[in-house]
Formats: sequence, structure tokens, C-alpha cells
Amino acid sequence: MINYFKWLFEEHQYGKIKFLLFLFGVTQCVLLTDDFYREYYYYDMPLYPLIMGYIALYGFTIGIAYQPYTIYKGLKK
Repeated sequence: MINYFKWLFEEHQYGKIKFLLFLFGVTQCVLLTDDFYREYYYYDMPLYPLIMGYIALYGFTIGIAYQPYTIYKGLKK
């Protein structure tokens, strides 16, 4: 695991930016989940935009974390 972070911060071209975007995504997941649900529950937001909002929010966070890891796994082989 330490080798992965060393590779991410030193050798990956956009590693530092990806890590900052991952932290941004986690922060947005924590902050916006309640807002999405509140908008749906109290203000008659349709279900489809709620589901798409969750997919976009969590999909961004998971994708930004998973993409460098798949590159690292390919380089280790």
C-alpha cells in the first residue's frame, strides 16, 4: 500500500491532482447526500434525478479513486 501511494505521488503524471479530486469527491458525498435527500423528501423532487445525482456523485468519487489503482495493478504485473 505504501508503494502505491509513493507511485501515485511521485511517478503518476496527475497523481497529486487525482488525490485532491478524490478528497473533494469524498467531501461532496458527505455534504450533498443530505441535501439530495432533503430536496427529494420535502420539495417534491422526482425520483429519477435523485438516483442520477447519487450515481454521478458516488460514481465520480469511485472512478477517480479506482482509475489510478488499475494503472498501478497493470504496471505491477
